[in-house]
Amino acid sequence: MMFSNPWFWTALIATVGLWKLEMLATFLNMSALSPKVPKRLEGTVTEEEHERALEYARVSARFSVLSDSIQLGLFLGFWFAGGFGWVDHWVRGLGLGEIQSGLVLLSTLFVLQGLLILPFDWYDTFRIEAAFGFNKMTLGTFIMDRVKGLFLAALIGLPLLALLLHLFTSYPLAALYAWMVVTAFSLVLSFLSPRLILPMFFKFQPLEDAELKAAIMELSRKLEFPVAEVSVVDGSKRSTKANAFFTGFGKTKRIALFDTLLQNHSRDEILAVLAHEIGHCKRRHVPKQLALSVLSTGLMFALMHFAIHDPRLCAAFGITQPSVAWGFAFFGILFQPVSTLIGLLGSWMSRKFEFEADAFAREAMASPKPLVDALTRLTRDHLGNPTPHPFYVTLHYSHPPILQRLEALEAT
Repeated sequence: MMFSNPWFWTALIATVGLWKLEMLATFLNMSALSPKVPKRLEGTVTEEEHERALEYARVSARFSVLSDSIQLGLFLGFWFAGGFGWVDHWVRGLGLGEIQSGLVLLSTLFVLQGLLILPFDWYDTFRIEAAFGFNKMTLGTFIMDRVKGLFLAALIGLPLLALLLHLFTSYPLAALYAWMVVTAFSLVLSFLSPRLILPMFFKFQPLEDAELKAAIMELSRKLEFPVAEVSVVDGSKRSTKANAFFTGFGKTKRIALFDTLLQNHSRDEILAVLAHEIGHCKRRHVPKQLALSVLSTGLMFALMHFAIHDPRLCAAFGITQPSVAWGFAFFGILFQPVSTLIGLLGSWMSRKFEFEADAFAREAMASPKPLVDALTRLTRDHLGNPTPHPFYVTLHYSHPPILQRLEALEAT
């Protein structure tokens, strides 16, 4: 019966097609690796450092292909062996109401997915990242991060999910109401996350370097960007990779600097990185990206409205008694191609915004050099691939490749 179901073939083509697309992108990206240091990076990146970056790219790509293929095989095996039907039989045997059953069902699928990817996350962290000197995370921290993630998923996700299940089982305009609820929830969460959630994973301490703090505050005044606090984040507890970001709104904005950024970069480079981040705010990139997110969420719920009540959708996965909860789960599989297309638009927009923020930082620093130095050092230290294939960039990169950024920064 499944083989005559149009939803079966739609889901199968979507799942396998996206896997093939990923395999093609990875193959093209590996074929584009440059055996020699690009001319623009000569003198900044040594031959040994470049070869190490190439090896990091190759190892990461091989692991990605292997893990994606295994996960696809396990998913298809679970599907074709009737695994979803087994889960449905177990949940119905609990004798719970529709909303409670939906929560148990979706939580079970969430845990199963987490258990599936856990070994791959562990290997990536403690074998690949550690082998190339990036990982500083202990096994205890690795485990606690996931325990905290489960706690937050239960604390925040379950009430929201219960509300969505109630809406779709009770109201004809559920898609519209769900869109409004999720949009409001996302806005509230973006406001609370820096104060309540991030401190669960990172330790924030005031910046002690008085000279650097004074320079940062002077830069913020010069750019008319009020900052209430400058903090240092213990990013080195997990990785050697550097970062910086802003949190808060209005006059309560806080600058957060990873301690790895302070350890490995000069004062001018740090200021250039912050000027770049300020550029995102001054050019209103965050509201524009938020608008795309809100629109894509609306599209998702609109399509969901037409799909989840079709009994053939559940039948395509071996479920004989349809429910809204199963509709949520299976629609997520069907929505993957649309999500990928939206992701392409979002990534293109993000790369465009990065160029704009780079240009803002160049003007703020009155020279491209500080940001050029920061970007080349980050690329070198992070073993970045300087010559990714354009197709891979289109599919995955939220930032332009380093050579394109340097060319744009240094253009007269």
